[in-house]
This record gives sequence, structure tokens and C-alpha cells, in this order.
Amino acid sequence: MNVAIYCGSSFGNNKIYEESTKLLAQKLAKNSLNIVYGGSIQGLMGIISKESLKFNNTVTGVITHDLINKEIENKNITKIYKVETINQRKEKMEELSDAFIAMPGGYGTFDEIFEVISSAQIGYHKKPCVFFNINGYYDYLIAFLKNCVKEGFINETYVDMLIVSDNIDEIIEKILTYQAPKAKWEK
Repeated sequence: MNVAIYCGSSFGNNKIYEESTKLLAQKLAKNSLNIVYGGSIQGLMGIISKESLKFNNTVTGVITHDLINKEIENKNITKIYKVETINQRKEKMEELSDAFIAMPGGYGTFDEIFEVISSAQIGYHKKPCVFFNINGYYDYLIAFLKNCVKEGFINETYVDMLIVSDNIDEIIEKILTYQAPKAKWEK
């Protein structure tokens, strides 16, 4: 099973992000869950790939040609795909992955996870989407999504389908037992 890890090319301002990334890499490897990620050695992306390799896990990267020098491609990973655009990067990562975990990150991370959440809602895939809520990083986002439900713009089913936790064992268990809801227009 391959798990896409969406995360920052930065480390963040708290050591807990780096420590939690290392622990995630260890526990995913222990459960034979391979990594698909953005192909960089920068920030949390570098941590997840380097730590995963320490545990002999398979690590697949997807990076655009123009980001190879900016994000600095990790040349030590198991496999690397080089694509032309960010959209191709997202498509390839989605194609290669059986589940998606958003760690703390910025606009790129949000873009990646929301694209797969939207696709799940429509029924394009039935793969689990996770927010690894380290240090409460996603608390306000989840509160916002619940407000979207209250205001009538998102069906509660499609917020409830999200796995939100700061506990890696719980995340892995929920990924392995995930049951997708019916698609938005499915009867």
C-alpha cells in the first residue's frame, strides 16, 4: 500500500513537527505502508523521505523539472518521477497512492489535500484522506469545515469522512479499515 504524504518544504517553528514526521516514517514502515511524496530533501519532505529510507521503506518522489533545483531533488530515494507541471505532480501522486496524509504545510499542502478530498466527495476515488493534526495544526481548519456544514455548503458526511488525529497508530488503523461514503450524487 502506498501513502501520499503532503507536507511542507519548511520545518515549521516547533521541533514537534520534525519529531512527529520521524515517528510517522517509522510507523508507516513498520506497517509496510510505502511513501509517495514531493521528491525533495527540503523541510518536512526531506525528513519523511530520509527517515523512511532508514527503515528500508520504499520511497517514491514526484517532482517538477523546474522545482528540482529549488526544492533540491532527493536522489537517494527508491524511485523518482519528473513531470512538467504541478498539476501533473498532483495527478501522479494521486495515481500512485492508496491513501493521503496532510501533515503541517502551506498552500501547496492545502492544494494537494483539498484536491483529493474533492475527488473523494465526487466519487472519483474511495481512498482515505487524513489530516495529521500535529500540535493542533489543523484545529481551526476543521472548525472552519464544520462551519461550512452549518452554513449549508458542505454535507456533514464529507467532513466526517476525513481522518483527523494527532495519533499515528489511530491514523494507520483508520486508513487500513477505511470505508468511503457514497459519492455526492450517488443514490
